[in-house]
Amino acid sequence: MPDTPMVNLADHSAYGLELEMSLLLPSAAPAPWGAAVHEAARILVDQPWEQGSRAPVDLCTLSLLLFARTHGSDRVPPDVPVTELCEALSGPADREPRIVDEIGRALTETGQGYDPAARQGRPLWSIFNVVRDQYGGRIGASLLADDIEPPAPGPSPMRAAAGRLAQFLTAYPEQAREQATAPAVAPGPLIIESDRIQIVTANSVRPLRCSQGDPVRMVRVDGPEATLECELGHTSGHWELEAARVRMAAARATGAHRLLRRGRGRVHLGPGRPRGLLPLR
Repeated sequence: MPDTPMVNLADHSAYGLELEMSLLLPSAAPAPWGAAVHEAARILVDQPWEQGSRAPVDLCTLSLLLFARTHGSDRVPPDVPVTELCEALSGPADREPRIVDEIGRALTETGQGYDPAARQGRPLWSIFNVVRDQYGGRIGASLLADDIEPPAPGPSPMRAAAGRLAQFLTAYPEQAREQATAPAVAPGPLIIESDRIQIVTANSVRPLRCSQGDPVRMVRVDGPEATLECELGHTSGHWELEAARVRMAAARATGAHRLLRRGRGRVHLGPGRPRGLLPLR
Protein backbone atom coordinates (compact mmCIF):
# COMPACT_ATOMS: atom_id res chain seq x y z
CA MET A 1 0.00 0.00 0.00
CA PRO A 2 1.53 3.38 -0.97
CA ASP A 3 2.33 5.82 1.83
CA THR A 4 0.83 8.67 -0.19
CA PRO A 5 -2.92 8.04 -0.50
CA MET A 6 -4.70 9.27 -3.60
CA VAL A 7 -7.93 10.93 -2.49
CA ASN A 8 -11.01 10.99 -4.68
CA LEU A 9 -12.24 14.59 -4.61
CA ALA A 10 -15.70 13.45 -5.70
CA ASP A 11 -16.11 12.23 -2.11
CA HIS A 12 -17.49 15.24 -0.27
CA SER A 13 -17.91 13.46 3.06
CA ALA A 14 -15.70 16.04 4.79
CA TYR A 15 -17.73 18.95 3.45
CA GLY A 16 -20.56 20.50 5.39
CA LEU A 17 -21.74 23.22 7.74
CA GLU A 18 -18.92 22.51 10.20
CA LEU A 19 -16.32 23.19 7.55
CA GLU A 20 -17.96 26.44 6.43
CA MET A 21 -18.16 27.62 10.04
CA SER A 22 -14.46 26.89 10.59
CA LEU A 23 -13.59 29.03 7.57
CA LEU A 24 -15.37 31.99 9.19
CA LEU A 25 -13.66 31.64 12.58
CA PRO A 26 -10.10 33.02 12.47
CA SER A 27 -8.42 32.96 15.87
CA ALA A 28 -7.79 36.73 15.77
CA ALA A 29 -11.48 37.61 15.46
CA PRO A 30 -13.22 39.18 18.47
CA ALA A 31 -15.24 36.84 20.70
CA PRO A 32 -18.66 38.30 19.73
CA TRP A 33 -17.99 37.29 16.14
CA GLY A 34 -17.96 33.60 17.08
CA ALA A 35 -21.37 33.99 18.71
CA ALA A 36 -22.73 35.60 15.54
CA VAL A 37 -21.43 32.77 13.35
CA HIS A 38 -22.91 30.11 15.61
CA GLU A 39 -26.30 31.83 15.72
CA ALA A 40 -26.36 32.21 11.93
CA ALA A 41 -25.50 28.53 11.63
CA ARG A 42 -28.30 27.64 14.02
CA ILE A 43 -30.81 29.47 11.82
CA LEU A 44 -29.47 27.95 8.60
CA VAL A 45 -28.64 24.48 9.90
CA ASP A 46 -31.30 22.76 7.77
CA GLN A 47 -30.25 24.40 4.51
CA PRO A 48 -28.60 22.17 1.87
CA TRP A 49 -24.89 22.06 2.73
CA GLU A 50 -23.33 20.49 -0.32
CA GLN A 51 -20.24 21.67 -2.12
CA GLY A 52 -21.03 24.36 -4.67
CA SER A 53 -24.23 25.52 -2.95
CA ARG A 54 -25.00 29.15 -2.16
CA ALA A 55 -25.51 28.45 1.55
CA PRO A 56 -21.94 29.52 2.57
CA VAL A 57 -22.53 33.06 1.25
CA ASP A 58 -25.83 33.16 3.15
CA LEU A 59 -24.05 32.01 6.33
CA CYS A 60 -21.41 34.71 5.97
CA THR A 61 -23.97 37.44 5.24
CA LEU A 62 -26.20 36.52 8.17
CA SER A 63 -23.20 36.26 10.51
CA LEU A 64 -22.03 39.74 9.52
CA LEU A 65 -25.51 41.19 10.04
CA LEU A 66 -25.88 39.58 13.48
CA PHE A 67 -22.45 40.89 14.46
CA ALA A 68 -23.32 44.40 13.28
CA ARG A 69 -26.63 44.39 15.16
CA THR A 70 -25.16 43.27 18.48
CA HIS A 71 -21.63 44.68 18.77
CA GLY A 72 -21.25 47.26 21.52
CA SER A 73 -24.68 46.53 23.00
CA ASP A 74 -26.19 44.33 25.68
CA ARG A 75 -27.83 42.15 23.06
CA VAL A 76 -26.38 38.83 21.93
CA PRO A 77 -27.12 37.28 18.52
CA PRO A 78 -30.00 35.04 19.74
CA ASP A 79 -31.75 38.21 20.99
CA VAL A 80 -32.14 39.64 17.48
CA PRO A 81 -35.68 38.80 16.29
CA VAL A 82 -36.19 37.08 12.97
CA THR A 83 -38.51 39.90 11.92
CA GLU A 84 -35.70 42.42 12.46
CA LEU A 85 -33.29 40.36 10.40
CA CYS A 86 -35.85 40.00 7.63
CA GLU A 87 -36.51 43.74 7.53
CA ALA A 88 -32.78 44.55 7.41
CA LEU A 89 -32.23 42.17 4.51
CA SER A 90 -35.22 43.29 2.47
CA GLY A 91 -34.80 45.83 -0.30
CA PRO A 92 -34.77 46.34 -4.07
CA ALA A 93 -33.14 43.46 -5.91
CA ASP A 94 -31.44 45.80 -8.39
CA ARG A 95 -29.12 47.47 -5.88
CA GLU A 96 -26.66 46.48 -3.17
CA PRO A 97 -28.25 45.71 0.21
CA ARG A 98 -28.51 48.42 2.84
CA ILE A 99 -26.60 46.30 5.34
CA VAL A 100 -23.29 46.80 3.49
CA ASP A 101 -22.71 50.22 5.06
CA GLU A 102 -23.96 49.06 8.45
CA ILE A 103 -21.57 46.12 8.50
CA GLY A 104 -18.67 48.27 7.33
CA ARG A 105 -19.23 50.71 10.20
CA ALA A 106 -19.47 47.88 12.72
CA LEU A 107 -16.18 46.40 11.59
CA THR A 108 -14.46 49.78 11.79
CA GLU A 109 -15.85 50.44 15.28
CA THR A 110 -14.60 47.06 16.53
CA GLY A 111 -11.10 47.40 15.07
CA GLN A 112 -11.82 44.91 12.30
CA GLY A 113 -11.91 47.38 9.42
CA TYR A 114 -9.41 48.24 6.72
CA ASP A 115 -6.04 49.52 7.93
CA PRO A 116 -4.77 52.14 5.44
CA ALA A 117 -1.32 52.23 7.06
CA ALA A 118 -0.80 48.51 6.62
CA ARG A 119 -2.74 48.48 3.34
CA GLN A 120 -4.66 45.46 4.47
CA GLY A 121 -7.80 44.52 6.33
CA ARG A 122 -8.34 42.70 9.58
CA PRO A 123 -9.61 39.10 9.46
CA LEU A 124 -13.29 40.05 9.47
CA TRP A 125 -12.74 42.76 6.87
CA SER A 126 -11.24 40.16 4.55
CA ILE A 127 -14.26 37.90 5.05
CA PHE A 128 -16.60 40.85 4.44
CA ASN A 129 -14.76 41.90 1.28
CA VAL A 130 -15.35 38.55 -0.39
CA VAL A 131 -19.14 38.74 -0.12
CA ARG A 132 -19.53 42.45 -0.86
CA ASP A 133 -17.15 42.50 -3.85
CA GLN A 134 -18.88 43.88 -6.95
CA TYR A 135 -15.96 43.26 -9.29
CA GLY A 136 -15.30 39.56 -8.83
CA GLY A 137 -11.54 40.12 -8.92
CA ARG A 138 -11.73 41.75 -12.37
CA ILE A 139 -10.51 45.21 -11.39
CA GLY A 140 -6.94 44.04 -10.71
CA ALA A 141 -6.58 42.71 -14.23
CA SER A 142 -7.86 45.97 -15.72
CA LEU A 143 -5.01 47.91 -14.09
CA LEU A 144 -2.38 46.04 -16.10
CA ALA A 145 -2.71 48.52 -18.95
CA ASP A 146 -3.68 52.21 -18.90
CA ASP A 147 -5.82 51.95 -22.01
CA ILE A 148 -8.12 49.30 -20.57
CA GLU A 149 -11.32 50.76 -19.17
CA PRO A 150 -12.01 49.60 -15.60
CA PRO A 151 -14.86 47.10 -15.44
CA ALA A 152 -18.26 48.24 -14.30
CA PRO A 153 -19.40 46.91 -10.93
CA GLY A 154 -21.85 44.04 -10.95
CA PRO A 155 -24.04 42.38 -8.33
CA SER A 156 -22.10 41.28 -5.28
CA PRO A 157 -22.57 37.82 -3.75
CA MET A 158 -24.13 39.59 -0.76
CA ARG A 159 -26.88 41.11 -2.92
CA ALA A 160 -28.17 37.71 -3.95
CA ALA A 161 -27.67 36.34 -0.42
CA ALA A 162 -29.74 39.15 1.08
CA GLY A 163 -32.62 38.35 -1.25
CA ARG A 164 -32.47 34.63 -0.48
CA LEU A 165 -32.24 35.23 3.27
CA ALA A 166 -35.13 37.72 3.26
CA GLN A 167 -37.32 35.20 1.48
CA PHE A 168 -36.23 32.37 3.78
CA LEU A 169 -36.71 34.34 6.99
CA THR A 170 -40.15 35.59 5.96
CA ALA A 171 -41.44 32.05 6.45
CA TYR A 172 -39.08 31.08 9.27
CA PRO A 173 -40.88 30.65 12.62
CA GLU A 174 -39.23 31.67 15.89
CA GLN A 175 -40.20 28.25 17.23
CA ALA A 176 -37.93 26.56 14.71
CA ARG A 177 -35.09 28.79 15.84
CA GLU A 178 -35.63 27.87 19.47
CA GLN A 179 -35.45 24.17 18.66
CA ALA A 180 -32.46 24.32 16.31
CA THR A 181 -28.90 23.52 17.33
CA ALA A 182 -25.67 24.30 15.49
CA PRO A 183 -22.38 22.36 15.55
CA ALA A 184 -19.89 23.42 18.21
CA VAL A 185 -16.97 24.70 16.16
CA ALA A 186 -14.08 26.47 17.89
CA PRO A 187 -11.88 29.09 16.22
CA GLY A 188 -8.77 27.86 14.37
CA PRO A 189 -6.03 27.20 13.84
CA LEU A 190 -5.53 23.71 12.46
CA ILE A 191 -1.81 22.90 12.25
CA ILE A 192 -0.51 20.03 10.13
CA GLU A 193 3.09 18.89 10.65
CA SER A 194 5.01 16.21 8.80
CA ASP A 195 8.51 15.38 7.61
CA ARG A 196 7.08 15.47 4.09
CA ILE A 197 3.93 17.18 2.83
CA GLN A 198 2.88 16.58 -0.74
CA ILE A 199 0.33 18.06 -3.11
CA VAL A 200 -1.79 15.35 -4.68
CA THR A 201 -3.68 16.24 -7.86
CA ALA A 202 -5.40 14.10 -10.47
CA ASN A 203 -2.20 14.09 -12.54
CA SER A 204 0.70 14.38 -10.13
CA VAL A 205 2.14 13.90 -6.66
CA ARG A 206 4.84 16.39 -5.73
CA PRO A 207 6.38 17.82 -2.55
CA LEU A 208 5.09 21.15 -1.29
CA ARG A 209 7.83 23.78 -1.27
CA CYS A 210 8.01 27.39 -0.14
CA SER A 211 8.75 30.34 -2.40
CA GLN A 212 12.48 29.76 -1.80
CA GLY A 213 12.24 26.14 -2.94
CA ASP A 214 12.69 24.60 0.51
CA PRO A 215 10.56 21.62 1.65
CA VAL A 216 7.49 22.53 3.70
CA ARG A 217 7.16 20.96 7.13
CA MET A 218 4.03 22.70 8.45
CA VAL A 219 0.72 23.96 7.05
CA ARG A 220 -1.46 26.20 9.21
CA VAL A 221 -5.14 26.90 8.54
CA ASP A 222 -6.68 29.77 10.48
CA GLY A 223 -10.17 30.74 9.35
CA PRO A 224 -10.11 31.34 5.58
CA GLU A 225 -6.30 31.61 5.39
CA ALA A 226 -3.83 28.80 4.75
CA THR A 227 -0.09 29.43 5.23
CA LEU A 228 2.95 27.21 5.15
CA GLU A 229 6.30 27.09 6.90
CA CYS A 230 9.38 25.39 5.47
CA GLU A 231 12.23 23.72 7.34
CA LEU A 232 14.20 27.01 7.30
CA GLY A 233 11.37 28.96 8.88
CA HIS A 234 10.10 30.80 5.81
CA THR A 235 6.38 31.54 6.24
CA SER A 236 4.20 32.39 3.26
CA GLY A 237 1.06 31.61 1.36
CA HIS A 238 0.84 29.34 -1.66
CA TRP A 239 -1.33 29.84 -4.70
CA GLU A 240 -2.50 26.22 -4.62
CA LEU A 241 -3.45 26.14 -0.95
CA GLU A 242 -7.11 26.71 -0.10
CA ALA A 243 -8.16 26.54 3.54
CA ALA A 244 -11.26 24.45 2.81
CA ARG A 245 -9.38 21.85 0.78
CA VAL A 246 -6.60 21.56 3.34
CA ARG A 247 -9.14 20.90 6.09
CA MET A 248 -10.98 18.33 3.96
CA ALA A 249 -7.72 16.64 2.97
CA ALA A 250 -6.56 16.42 6.58
CA ALA A 251 -9.88 14.97 7.69
CA ARG A 252 -9.90 12.36 4.92
CA ALA A 253 -6.26 11.37 5.30
CA THR A 254 -6.54 10.84 9.05
CA GLY A 255 -10.20 9.99 9.45
CA ALA A 256 -10.31 12.80 12.01
CA HIS A 257 -13.51 14.61 11.02
CA ARG A 258 -13.51 16.06 14.54
CA LEU A 259 -10.86 18.47 13.25
CA LEU A 260 -13.60 20.10 11.20
CA ARG A 261 -16.18 20.05 13.97
CA ARG A 262 -13.89 21.54 16.60
CA GLY A 263 -12.19 23.94 14.23
CA ARG A 264 -8.78 23.65 15.85
CA GLY A 265 -6.26 20.84 16.26
CA ARG A 266 -2.77 19.63 15.50
CA VAL A 267 -1.92 16.73 13.24
CA HIS A 268 1.59 15.32 13.30
CA LEU A 269 2.30 12.72 10.65
CA GLY A 270 5.54 10.98 11.46
CA PRO A 271 7.13 7.82 10.06
CA GLY A 272 4.65 5.11 9.26
CA ARG A 273 1.71 7.47 8.93
CA PRO A 274 0.06 8.65 5.69
CA ARG A 275 1.91 11.66 4.37
CA GLY A 276 -0.03 12.85 1.32
CA LEU A 277 -2.27 15.44 2.89
CA LEU A 278 -3.16 18.03 0.34
CA PRO A 279 -5.32 16.86 -2.58
CA LEU A 280 -5.96 20.23 -4.16
CA ARG A 281 -7.50 19.49 -7.55
